[in-house]
Amino acid sequence: KAQRSLSYLDASIGPIALHGAVTPYLDAYRQFGAPIPETMGGGISEAKEVKGKGFVICPPSAMNTPWLKKYEPYSLAFASGWMAVRGDRRRRGVDRGFVLSDHADWNGLNKTIAATGAEEVWITHGYQEALARWLNEKGVLAKAVETMFEGESDESDRATIV
Repeated sequence: KAQRSLSYLDASIGPIALHGAVTPYLDAYRQFGAPIPETMGGGISEAKEVKGKGFVICPPSAMNTPWLKKYEPYSLAFASGWMAVRGDRRRRGVDRGFVLSDHADWNGLNKTIAATGAEEVWITHGYQEALARWLNEKGVLAKAVETMFEGESDESDRATIV
């Protein structure tokens, strides 16, 4: 979600700093054409450059940490599909909420699977059995795979934007 949020930003917003957890794979995204603007790290010197005139993207785990405090004062936002739920922004105490989900719908999943040309699909989340059955009926070898993933959470799927 952080990389997707980045692709929506106009670089004229000012300097854009990133928490270290957001930086892996950015070069690959850029290499394959994702419109990711120029960014900088989130160290103390970068914080001085961004503070009050730029944008910071970090994971929820950075909340209430010394890392985030170096940007104070700031306006806090969450990007999450949960922002579509009435009152969620207020309950979370954030200034802004952006509806941005990383979950695919049924049609989107089927379109993506077809576009890959995959002959075998392992399903790890959501309605695993139903999707596996549907794909098998369509001639795609599919199976539900159990993972250690614990399921939906209104905390874990948020990208924090400062």
